Amino acid sequence: MSSRARDDTLNVIPSAQNSSLEAVRVSEVLAALSFALDLTEGQPMGHSLRSCLIGMEIADRLGLPLHDRRDLYYALLLKDVGCSSNSARVFELFGGDERLTKHDLKRVDWANYFKAMRYMFSHTMPSAPWFQRARRIVSLARAGSAVATDLIERRCERGAAIVTQIGLGARVADGVRSLDEHWDGSGQPRGLMHAAIPLQARILCLAQTLEVFTALEGAAAALEVAEQRSGRWFDPTLVSACRGMQPALASWRDLGEAALRHEVAEREPGGAVLLAGPGTLDRIALGFAEVVDAKSPFTAQHSFRVTHYALEIATRIGFDERERSDLRRAALLHDIGKLSVPNAVLDKPGSLSNEEWEAVRLHPYYTLRILLHVRGFQQIAQVAASHHERLDGRGYFRGLRGEQVPLAAQVIAAADIFEALSSPRPYRPALPEDTALQIMERDRRVGICDACLDALGEVVRGETADDVEHPLPGDDGESGAMADDAERRAA
Repeated sequence: MSSRARDDTLNVIPSAQNSSLEAVRVSEVLAALSFALDLTEGQPMGHSLRSCLIGMEIADRLGLPLHDRRDLYYALLLKDVGCSSNSARVFELFGGDERLTKHDLKRVDWANYFKAMRYMFSHTMPSAPWFQRARRIVSLARAGSAVATDLIERRCERGAAIVTQIGLGARVADGVRSLDEHWDGSGQPRGLMHAAIPLQARILCLAQTLEVFTALEGAAAALEVAEQRSGRWFDPTLVSACRGMQPALASWRDLGEAALRHEVAEREPGGAVLLAGPGTLDRIALGFAEVVDAKSPFTAQHSFRVTHYALEIATRIGFDERERSDLRRAALLHDIGKLSVPNAVLDKPGSLSNEEWEAVRLHPYYTLRILLHVRGFQQIAQVAASHHERLDGRGYFRGLRGEQVPLAAQVIAAADIFEALSSPRPYRPALPEDTALQIMERDRRVGICDACLDALGEVVRGETADDVEHPLPGDDGESGAMADDAERRAA
């Protein structure tokens, strides 16, 4: 199939023809962004890519046809794309760092009562007094499987929706949707069993389990877990196909990030590779922006709205279409590093401790680290990672000053500050738009450039809520502001 024909199956919307990007593989973009999903799940960066290598090895051993291997490949890269949608709920239920709760959730065999209870005691409100912990554990126990069903359904349905939005097709979406189904029908959310579980999903579940246990306990222990759960969690045929895989599992565990991405690229099924045109890149960026915004109830639509304001500012200060195209992607992805921050910090109603503040301060670093993995995204990565820099050098994470801060980053910064101030946060209600602009005036020429602030004022005073347009071309034509950051830092 030609790349042109394959791109048509993605339902690509019209996009700007001018772009600073050369053609890149869809797999390359998804592989890079998968590091963000690992952060959200509390897994080491590279978990999704190692799971991809394991899953594709299983597919090769089974002799799956090309179309099945191609769908499996993308499902493996995106298996956790819905993961942020239940982060706030996990934190609400268990307390503590939801990333640790989710990390260990992939290891627990819920059929073993003692292991299940040990997990509950370890992760339920770990820093609370014993009587509060006991009350919460009893409450969770009474709720039973309904809690697990709710959490898994949230992530799987949201993941399938994002896969569909990107345009990778129903089979890939079904694989992501059924990730947590088990061979014997004991999985979630629909209790599917045997052949009713899509083959891609059966491989996904086994591959991620092998990766998690290999990382923590070694390849031999991982394969032993697979054998123990064969016929319960896993399709026995798939487990049989994994026998003798120990050397490969051990070698993949030790790969660095660059070598890991190379190996994953080499595993892309043969034939015409899927190239990401401008419209596809925009859809991927929007999909991952939704992953970011879903992490906290206080950031719903944040990336969407920041992108809208950034594009409006850019138009008024003279950005051409190519510059707007790059700005759009940088704005949509500016907070992807925030997936590294636990909800205990994002949703905290009071001041942040020094340790909590450091977690917030590092999120642009993770944005840079993730986006630099995409070939051709160097400028976009630098802009996205600089959205908390200030003209006076007092921003973060690099303390850039004056002209060191790219103009596109100054545009996103102005949009980000305004959106944060005019939206509710756990520590304050939304501020009126005029009040938000007045607060930002204090940083004119010090933190925010004149032109961006003037253009933002024109945008805000000239539109209503209904005027906020979809940020993707074709329709076009944190969170946490600098003020908010200062407000939240512990004295």
